[in-house]
Amino acid sequence: MKKQIVLGLIAGLMAVSGAMAQEIRIGVALPKSDRPDDFINGMYERFEQEVEANSDMTVEISYGGALGAPNERLNQMRRGVIQMSDSADGNYATIFPDIQILNLPYLFANDGEVWTLLDGPVGDELAEDMRAKTGIRVLGWWTSGSFKQYSANKPIRTPDDMKGLKMRVLGPLATIPVEALGASPAPISFAELYTALRTGVVDGQDNAAPVFVLVKLYEVQKHLSLTSHSFALGAFGINDAFYSGLDADKKKVIDEAAAKAIAFNREASLNALASALKTAGDNGTEVIDLDQAARDAFKAIAQPPAIEWLKENVDTPERVDAIVKAVEEARN
Repeated sequence: MKKQIVLGLIAGLMAVSGAMAQEIRIGVALPKSDRPDDFINGMYERFEQEVEANSDMTVEISYGGALGAPNERLNQMRRGVIQMSDSADGNYATIFPDIQILNLPYLFANDGEVWTLLDGPVGDELAEDMRAKTGIRVLGWWTSGSFKQYSANKPIRTPDDMKGLKMRVLGPLATIPVEALGASPAPISFAELYTALRTGVVDGQDNAAPVFVLVKLYEVQKHLSLTSHSFALGAFGINDAFYSGLDADKKKVIDEAAAKAIAFNREASLNALASALKTAGDNGTEVIDLDQAARDAFKAIAQPPAIEWLKENVDTPERVDAIVKAVEEARN
């Protein structure tokens, strides 16, 4: 009898344990805010709302880099210490080099081309390759403010205007076009960027316009050129072992929550972009809108060495030409 009671208790405890709600822990870089255009934190908060409203799973967001630097959070996600992180493309490149192909200068002409590629077979193939090689499942693709732009302490209207400038950029693929255009790259951390620009350690930088405004770079940069040379993106990733351990209903909740979160991110990013350009102008920064001929001039110099570098440094060199071809075919 005692044995049956003990076995019954064990079975009951196992049933309770199995029924316990799973917790999804997320680490993000920025502090919590109430801004309606917070397209990164707001994306994860939308995900939290949808998951908790439609399941017994709970979501815990740790703000302000409390769980470490982006690469640290990315590795925590891989190990299952946390389930999700807001790590962007540059961070993913440290564990999945092929994602850098998406940063090829002037690969995309507009946001629509980005989403046509990434929401289709090419994006699915990249996501599956990343899952297999890193243990991170990509639930979709998001943006940290659309295209990156160059700003400087002088106007940049033509490739010649880049010559001699010290430009803060991070990562080899961002360095290559800067050097090709005659400028000197400087790998300064984001936390030190404002001070480096204010003190003249560097002359300029590249970030999406909403990020430029978020950290008030208009106070230390009086010219923002809409070069649109690279698209700022991220993968909405989740630890694959965690996801795979869920039942079908919970997977469906996560998939649908991710889709709504990403839709929020893309719309909020566009709204933030329009607002950022106005804010920059209102605060005394000259916003220089380049025409297509000017962008083509930048592309002719910046893209060829970047393609060469990619083919030597990604895991799947043939993917470079395949993605360029896919974008061009969709465009035509």
